[in-house]
Amino acid sequence: MVKETRVDLPHFYGKDDIDILLDWEMKVAQLFECYQVSEERKVPLATLSFKSHAMHWWTALVRDRRLDQEPPTVYWNDLKSALRRRYSVLSSSRIN
Repeated sequence: MVKETRVDLPHFYGKDDIDILLDWEMKVAQLFECYQVSEERKVPLATLSFKSHAMHWWTALVRDRRLDQEPPTVYWNDLKSALRRRYSVLSSSRIN
């Protein structure tokens, strides 16, 4: 049995600041590259680092996709897109 490398990702709290999200994304991408994380592990690992608002948002998104019979989010790029949609809307509404 091959032991998988433990990857400790920074927490993401879901603050309504797009800059915090983009910084988190860059750091996570660097860690994924450094530890050669496979595509199928990226979304589960990244979402384990969610805390507070981000965790609640993710739980609701997973539930809503299941109820709407949509496929789950399995690719890192899809997760990043969903996060950017969510947090760029919050950032722009904060500015207005």
